[in-house]
Amino acid sequence: MLTLLFDLGGVVVDYRGPERLAALSGGVMSVADAHAAMSASDNLHAFERGEVSPEAFAQRAVREWRIDMAPDAFIADFETWPERLLPGAKAAIAAFEGKARLACLSNINIPHWRQAEALGLGGVFEREFLSHEMGARKPEPGIYRQVIEALDAAPETIIFFDDVLPNIDAARAAGLRAHHIGKPDMLAPVLKQVMRDRVPF
Repeated sequence: MLTLLFDLGGVVVDYRGPERLAALSGGVMSVADAHAAMSASDNLHAFERGEVSPEAFAQRAVREWRIDMAPDAFIADFETWPERLLPGAKAAIAAFEGKARLACLSNINIPHWRQAEALGLGGVFEREFLSHEMGARKPEPGIYRQVIEALDAAPETIIFFDDVLPNIDAARAAGLRAHHIGKPDMLAPVLKQVMRDRVPF
């Protein structure tokens, strides 16, 4: 059976991390600076692998990013960075119920997953592959192997949707069929193509 495997931030969820970090920096960082800082942060990556607690992450984050905020206030703000579900994304995915297995694979952490569930993602997916529970993050090869083994599926029967090109490249290297969602409004049209053609990309 075909498996549709979705990234969350930028594909299903409107994630505003760089914008919020730039705002919290008091104008020191632009949105592009904040994006680069997050991409290079070993602390954030460790948090996404489940290697540090929310409290430890927050204490290190306010120092690393020079945020003039108490760690507990920062982590409360951080939890809200996934702002909403992208319009039409949940309905587009739900249209495949019973026609394909639905799963997600996300670089995510405890507060952001809690927020995603509060936004309405709880119960949408048959399988949830969350980096903070898996001890690995995209584009590390091991995370894709874990997904393939857990699904007990041939890699070519898994179609992966992500907004980050290195994650797409790593998925393809693992044998998955992967499609780049370059803009938030691309998901529904791409899924309609899958439904119409019933063949992987």
